[in-house]
Amino acid sequence: MKKRAKLKRKTIKMIVKNLIVLVALAFVALAGVLSWFKDDPDVTSNGFTAKARADDRLEFYIMPPSDSDQYDAINTRLTNNATYNQNNPGATPKNTEWHKGELTFDFSDPELKFMEDLFLCETTSDGKSFYIPKLIQNGEIAYVDENETFDDAVANENYMSFDIYFRCKVSCSVALKSDSSIAPTATPDGTTDQGIKNAAVGAVRLAVVGSDDTRELLWIPAPRVWFNGLTGVLSTGLTSFTGKGPVNSSSTLRTDEATTDHAYYTVVNNANTRQKEPANGTSIIASTPTATSGVDYILGSDVTVVDLDNQDYTNGYSYGYVRVNLWVEGEDAEARLALVGGKFNMFLDFDVSEAGN
Repeated sequence: MKKRAKLKRKTIKMIVKNLIVLVALAFVALAGVLSWFKDDPDVTSNGFTAKARADDRLEFYIMPPSDSDQYDAINTRLTNNATYNQNNPGATPKNTEWHKGELTFDFSDPELKFMEDLFLCETTSDGKSFYIPKLIQNGEIAYVDENETFDDAVANENYMSFDIYFRCKVSCSVALKSDSSIAPTATPDGTTDQGIKNAAVGAVRLAVVGSDDTRELLWIPAPRVWFNGLTGVLSTGLTSFTGKGPVNSSSTLRTDEATTDHAYYTVVNNANTRQKEPANGTSIIASTPTATSGVDYILGSDVTVVDLDNQDYTNGYSYGYVRVNLWVEGEDAEARLALVGGKFNMFLDFDVSEAGN
């Protein structure tokens, strides 16, 4: 009998210990970052369409990101393709000219094939440097282990990156037009599963970086989308309001952060340090002008991104290029497991302005 009572006490102690462990794990899960995707290759946000359009006076071409000027390589590639097709009439036709007007991205096309393995995942960035933090998994919640070294994100695997070249017969600058948009395929009203998934666009970021590594634009396309982590997706006609869903916080609201704020992790002096960009810096454009007009995902104002100050004297063109980076910011409240699988459309519209105008 004495032995049975002893065994019973031992069993109770073991159950209590296990309960304490479970409670501790639950607390860690709540206190951690609630906005990162689950660490699973099947839960990434992909499946978006992309288009680019330019003024009729502009010609443009898309190349893989490179540290060097690829203008001559474009012309060589097009010349070689033209020769190849001429010598092989039965071959699959290839584009042999610079683009004019509108281009729909086809990742199977030779020009864009370098992006065919793209899967947007839990990346964090200031628009120029991209990292994938080490995540600690607790059930369906993942949070950043700030004591571990971050991995470098891979361009066109973890985030989209391409150099877009422009050329024109006149000296001019090129602007990204106000009607450029990054929008979900359906309005995220939080009432349907599809609506919730499409709200992942709230965590999408786009940066335009000049050839001199200057960030010309950091764009938050959907600042009005808010996932509060408790009741689902909320949306408002305002693009900026006090209080946002939890990001790296277990509280319901953070009153010091608005939907237009851009928070991210970066690596400084070999140490992992979290930094936050201001909501309205000179290089950050949110879609404030159209927040209540029913078109909530457009840029809202023209932004000059490049001056065409390089010369192609042989063919009589001025040219220049910028890098376009697009990613899903894992530190944003809308980068949630519930929102994974959402679809969105990117449309970049470029215009030309002649010098002196």
